[in-house]
Amino acid sequence: MLDLSAARPDILILVGTQTGNSEIVADAIGDRLGDLGFAVHLLDMAEAYPELLEDHDQIVAVTCTWSDGTFPDNAVDFIDALESIRPALEGARFGVCGLGDRDYDPYYQTAAINLVDLLTSCGALEAAPLHGIDGGPTPADIEGAVEWAVALANAFATS
Repeated sequence: MLDLSAARPDILILVGTQTGNSEIVADAIGDRLGDLGFAVHLLDMAEAYPELLEDHDQIVAVTCTWSDGTFPDNAVDFIDALESIRPALEGARFGVCGLGDRDYDPYYQTAAINLVDLLTSCGALEAAPLHGIDGGPTPADIEGAVEWAVALANAFATS
């Protein structure tokens, strides 16, 4: 049994999606983290703003890479603002789950990798390595993302 008592109770899950696949994965992650006792705040990146991140110590982002390595349409304004404002996120911990397609190499996971770099440059600590999903997501991909999120929650409790 996991001891998550040292983790903060709130987790912000940001969703960057073009076709809805990232939202499916984020919903499954949110459901599992909720089952573990976290208060999950799921937010479409179209509704997010950089200063909001300063109010959260534990952040999960689920985003796809679109087209030629860009963020999905619903995330572009948020990412642009995040790059411009660069809020102070020292003390925050995060994990990114990226959806992509290796058939679009060299752009595979570009948006997710860029988000990791951006959050790190704002002072946040990556609590677990980027979790990538190639294609899909299949039920196995979703289950893998949920398992990654549980490991991330454990990292939140121990880091």
